[in-house]
Amino acid sequence: MTKQYINPYQLFIVVGLCAVVFSCKPKTHISAVESPSRNEKFEYQNPIRNGIVDGMRDCQVFVDNGKYYLIGTSAPFFGYKTGNPSPGIKIYSSNDLLNWKYEKLLIDRSKLDSTVWYLDRFWAPEIHKINGKYYLTFNCSNESKIKDKFQGLHSGIAMSDEILGDYTVLTHDEPFRRGNDLTLFEDDDGKVYAFNNHSKTIFVSEVDMQNMKPISEPKQCIKAGNLEQGDWDGVSIEGAYCIKRDGQYYLFYSSWTRGYEIGYATANHPLGPWTKYEQNPIYGAQNERSCKKYNVEFTGDPDNPWDAVGHNEVFEGPDGRLWISCHGILKNDWVPYLVIDPIDFVNGVIQVDGPTYTRQIIKI
Repeated sequence: MTKQYINPYQLFIVVGLCAVVFSCKPKTHISAVESPSRNEKFEYQNPIRNGIVDGMRDCQVFVDNGKYYLIGTSAPFFGYKTGNPSPGIKIYSSNDLLNWKYEKLLIDRSKLDSTVWYLDRFWAPEIHKINGKYYLTFNCSNESKIKDKFQGLHSGIAMSDEILGDYTVLTHDEPFRRGNDLTLFEDDDGKVYAFNNHSKTIFVSEVDMQNMKPISEPKQCIKAGNLEQGDWDGVSIEGAYCIKRDGQYYLFYSSWTRGYEIGYATANHPLGPWTKYEQNPIYGAQNERSCKKYNVEFTGDPDNPWDAVGHNEVFEGPDGRLWISCHGILKNDWVPYLVIDPIDFVNGVIQVDGPTYTRQIIKI
């Protein structure tokens, strides 16, 4: 038998070409890891409702160990005003992004002492995996103690070794900080930053993860626009979510001025300075009711079935691209459900078609 020999020079060329191919893949840094297994195509139609009981606002799709998970603000959304409060933080799971199974309450209100500051609302929770631990951010108040030192909405953080818990609230005695829509971002150097909003402004600070405290006073990222000038984000801004791609930081945010819409800002560092994208908003839906209320021009499509779409997070979708997840409300429905669509980057600019509402077929 003739022995086959490998030419060392040829082997060197092959290895080098492989390294070049893999190094050309765009570098994106987000919290989610390991997308579920892929088929040849993925079909979906917004809004996605199957298995999601009573709807969900502020939807975050999180990918972990080959499975999709979904959390957000659970119904009844404003029940704290009528004596029918939110049950806590629900989590769902799915193998296909389309059919969801209710798993459990990550924080169960019925098991909380009535004196804790985080008793009501449970708005806009998120999960972030950092150093092998699962960090659950949430935003609460105690409506029966509204006049105490934690008056209004404040943000908290819980932690678990497993995505389904049990979670330990690390900010039990006092909140992480004042405000709403807390989100975390871990940079490539291991530093973690916290974004949230209050007073029509989105703030950021680095986080001491050992003591779960902000390292410094929150620093302003971006402010609401000018309502008198008819800006799309003139009423207020909220729903921050940060990602990093090819060395650039992107900060998504939403505004309910014209309905509910999404824009973004960019920076070279999580602490800023941040610059709003000039062509905002990039996604969402207007309605004539909101435009009339705030005296801004309606520039949307009156035949579009969406009434409001916003408050997004970002995850790796079934085709390997980044996808947006948020909630959408149809004009003929009024119940918020999950909305997803893929994101593209063109010369550093985010492009996303939608929000779609017809049948979509994505090649894998």
